[in-house]
Amino acid sequence: MMSPTLDSSASPAIDRHTTWGSVGGEIGRPSVASVRIRPDIRIRPREETTEEYPQMRKEIGRRRLRRAISLLAFVSLGAGAIVSTPAAAAGRPPIVKGATVTADRNSPTGYTVKFVYHNPNATQVRLAGDLTLLDVNTGNTRYQPEAWQPGRYHAGGTEFLRDMTKDSKGYWSVSVPLHAGSLSYWYRVWDPTQGWENKRIWDPASTNPRPPGQSSFRVRNNDVLDAVYVPYAKKQNDPVLKERAEYELPMADPSRRGTVQYIPYTTILGDSGHYLGVYLPANYDANRAEPYKVAYLAHGIFGDETDFMVPANVPNILDNMTANGEIEPTVVVTMGNHFTGTSLGFASYNQTNAANNLVRTILPLIEEKYNVSTEREGRAYAGFSYGGMTGGVVIRNYPTTFAFYGHFSGNPSLTAQDYDNIADAVGDDDLFVFLGNGVFEGNLDAQDAIANNFRARGFTAETTQVPGAHDGMTAGQLFTIFARDHLWSGVDSVSVTPATENLTKGWNWVRQFGAQVTTNEGVSPAVTWSVRGATSAGTTISADGLLSVAAAETASSLNVVATSVVDPTKASSAQVTLRPSGTARVVVTAKAAPASIVRGGTFKLNVDVRALSQHKKAPKATGEIAVTFGGTTQVVPLTGGAAVIKLPTAGLSAGVYPVHVAYSGDPTYAPAAAVHQRLRVR
Repeated sequence: MMSPTLDSSASPAIDRHTTWGSVGGEIGRPSVASVRIRPDIRIRPREETTEEYPQMRKEIGRRRLRRAISLLAFVSLGAGAIVSTPAAAAGRPPIVKGATVTADRNSPTGYTVKFVYHNPNATQVRLAGDLTLLDVNTGNTRYQPEAWQPGRYHAGGTEFLRDMTKDSKGYWSVSVPLHAGSLSYWYRVWDPTQGWENKRIWDPASTNPRPPGQSSFRVRNNDVLDAVYVPYAKKQNDPVLKERAEYELPMADPSRRGTVQYIPYTTILGDSGHYLGVYLPANYDANRAEPYKVAYLAHGIFGDETDFMVPANVPNILDNMTANGEIEPTVVVTMGNHFTGTSLGFASYNQTNAANNLVRTILPLIEEKYNVSTEREGRAYAGFSYGGMTGGVVIRNYPTTFAFYGHFSGNPSLTAQDYDNIADAVGDDDLFVFLGNGVFEGNLDAQDAIANNFRARGFTAETTQVPGAHDGMTAGQLFTIFARDHLWSGVDSVSVTPATENLTKGWNWVRQFGAQVTTNEGVSPAVTWSVRGATSAGTTISADGLLSVAAAETASSLNVVATSVVDPTKASSAQVTLRPSGTARVVVTAKAAPASIVRGGTFKLNVDVRALSQHKKAPKATGEIAVTFGGTTQVVPLTGGAAVIKLPTAGLSAGVYPVHVAYSGDPTYAPAAAVHQRLRVR
């Protein structure tokens, strides 16, 4: 393997871009892995910066995890595929263009990726990308992929460059170890036959849909990006990377993947030749009675309509999230916010123009062409970097258009009067604001201050960080949290049956509870069960709602709670009341006739629980009886003070067996227990 190289030679535009960090992602390739975790990650750096380009932090706080991990199968096909080592059983394996992911026990991450690009006319080719590493413990020190270890993450801000080797047939290749997730890369090519000198291209083997020709701002700016999908290996030992592998890798089943298309439109300034990216979820139904919720996503200063579709990897993320039943099937719309023809400068992205174009031009066009919500509660806006800042203009000028806002690595600039005006316009309606960045970008002080301004006016706001720099891999991680944990869950309500139970103390009660969850199409109705108020460790509830109350339980009441897995804000409970049993005495009779039976037969035991003396208010005993015979106990409820129990003898040897009957008691009658009959097995 060739030694790593870094090259800072690039055009001024590229230098400026790589200062901010490149972004990458891809849809359309077959899945190579699917794993699951849902952590609530919040890592705060100690280092503070006021610079436009934040310095990397040196330390982070603890990460708090709240989701279970499950590892699923690896499946792959085509470019970006995963294969097992060795690559071929016999002979020379065929050359596969694109990025091939190979399980490799000698790799520090457990995987090695081989990049292959075919161009016989090229005189030099380099693999490039956001593939250098930053360490959460060492801040801004850059590491090569071979130096990966836990706590280090591929990050933009410095362009990774590695020379590729050409073979006799014009195939250029290089191999590097990479950690799990969707990782940004591209090629730099010198080809005199095409006039290319240090030309930046996406991988020709990529199957990502893209706008045609030179319309994309990234294409015109020599700034394209692609992505490779790497599964999670156990040796990586990092729950963040487990989650990334789960959400960022393509779905294995093509029928469960959404589609991406680019449609032409004319901007609010009259510019033609621009395109909107549109993601439609799997099985999109143009005639569905309920319109689809829709998210409008805006790129950073040097991005375009492809950023959230390819680098930030939103289609894969939503495919997996929808398949998991964690979010309603959602439409996504992306737009390019450079409205000045071929201009490549910052000034071609005007935030006011972008906000007006979004609300006055894009929304009416999308709502006419697609079956999407026209209500504010069915719309979300999110943006990365300059797109997040543009969100401040949107919410200030159009406060009632969107109900959800995500600001990823770019903060809205709002005055105290702006916050008051927004609150007055929104009124009693819901408004949610999410702000976050990568740990290598700086702390969350500014985001927390903005969130507090919204909270002070009665709105919900959340902040968080993910391990990343100022790049699309960070944008993708933040979108995952924003969409999964805060957007429309599709869960309308949860109810529990029965709603109440009245039991007596001193008995091992077992009661089954059920949950009714009302959801939108495609959303999981799963719940988690819990019991609150118990004093005994023996009082528990199973994953399917079976409550066991210990005889030693001293609490007077319990709450049985069902909580939606998809939307933990939706929950319901049942009240279980525990009272001391009554004091009225009972007479328990239990008789089986005949009292002797051939082995293998079944006794029929009649049990009757009667008041010792007539009780006017409660003439019939209620509660349960527990009958123990031949080492087996059956618990059955009384009906009208009586019960019939079948006592099988299969497996018993010949002999005499006692019948023990215990009565639970109820609010009127006291418990009782005794041996009532001895039955013979012949």
